[in-house]
Amino acid sequence: MKKILFFIAAVLLWHSGVFAQDKIFYSCGSKDAKKTALSFDDGPGASTLQTLEILKKKGVKATFFMLGNNAAKHPKLARRVADDGHEIANHTYSHINFYSYKEEDKSSKIESELVKSDEAIFNASGVKPYLVRYPYGYCGQDALDAAKKNNYKAVNWSFGMDWKAGVSVQSMKEQYIKALKPGVIFLLHDSPKNAKELGFLEDLIDDIIKEKYEIVTVGELLGLSKQNSDEPKKEIILEEQWQTF
Repeated sequence: MKKILFFIAAVLLWHSGVFAQDKIFYSCGSKDAKKTALSFDDGPGASTLQTLEILKKKGVKATFFMLGNNAAKHPKLARRVADDGHEIANHTYSHINFYSYKEEDKSSKIESELVKSDEAIFNASGVKPYLVRYPYGYCGQDALDAAKKNNYKAVNWSFGMDWKAGVSVQSMKEQYIKALKPGVIFLLHDSPKNAKELGFLEDLIDDIIKEKYEIVTVGELLGLSKQNSDEPKKEIILEEQWQTF
């Protein structure tokens, strides 16, 4: 009887491991540890350097979901994100809203946006991404299939609101802190359109740390960061002078 119970337990444990490895979509991390992640969409661009300076000052690593077209336009910034030790992820090439996309080529368009952005980000930063966040949080089966086919994990977020108009910087920060829980993935934007983020990011980090939370990358929060450790790194030589925006 003991042997039978042991066998059943072993099978269940094996299956749980397989299911964990096969998981494609995430929106939060484990609730068992006081860890959280900051993620920034839409860059690199005009606000990237300011964001990086704040993160460097606070000794925090974050995850940047880059648009391929912006990485292609601003390769020095993309490389700077990588050189500063932050995690680089994919946000597709041109930020198409696939919730409203009605063309017959939707599935192939999703995959082409993912692959084209992957190549642009790698060429700009030297880093091969393995996490994707589709624009507007799109998570249809076609998007998840494209992610799986190309060895990606799809990641949304637990809380975000820095794009909302009519909300003060102080109120916005308070809402983020109110949402703080173990495993939360915060969505912010690396874009001048969402400049309020720069007004409260430093205080937000301070408040998270005061609550005795550890701020980690999305990959680390999800237990996936080591998965990418053997991915190729591209050597890139860039001019010293930074582009002025």
